[in-house]
Amino acid sequence: MKKIINITRGEEVNFTKVDLPILVHGKEHSGASLLSITIASLLHEVGNKLCIFTAYPMAKEEFLKQITNVETVFYLEKEEDFEKALKYQTIILQSGNVDLFLKIISNEPRMEDRILFVKNIETINIPIFNLVSKYSFMVSGDLELNAIHKDFIDFNYSTQILFSNLFNHSIPALEKYQAFMKNKLEDKIIIIG
Repeated sequence: MKKIINITRGEEVNFTKVDLPILVHGKEHSGASLLSITIASLLHEVGNKLCIFTAYPMAKEEFLKQITNVETVFYLEKEEDFEKALKYQTIILQSGNVDLFLKIISNEPRMEDRILFVKNIETINIPIFNLVSKYSFMVSGDLELNAIHKDFIDFNYSTQILFSNLFNHSIPALEKYQAFMKNKLEDKIIIIG
């Protein structure tokens, strides 16, 4: 399993529900995808229930590589398998299936105890903020690529992780694959180790 390291202190950064909601912003090939998947896998490993939506299947593959108990994950491709999926710790929705994603998170009280992880937010071209914000959530992607996601950008997150500047949020100079993390405790530069 990968770790997230605080560069200044050389210490591992752990994530819990207290760190939610989390925003991970970064341009393509910045490391934002790997970092957000790593956070999701760390949350899974300590027993949290998740529901994961991604645009591309390689995110699912990376998540499964990073966790130790793949038998606790259900890949949901059809709405009729939802009851079965609820028995699993983590549900990964079929990559890119926005209709399924909307059906599963809309007015479904049995999902309230799950952390919702939306990766590749820039690929979703319909407003979803009001649905997603009902959950403990993490959102990841390049939020500057889609004006529909202004609500996500303006939201007050417990944790922000930025690989690049995000409109009015500027960050210190970083090396490749480093990110600037701001939470309630401190600001730090992190990297996957």
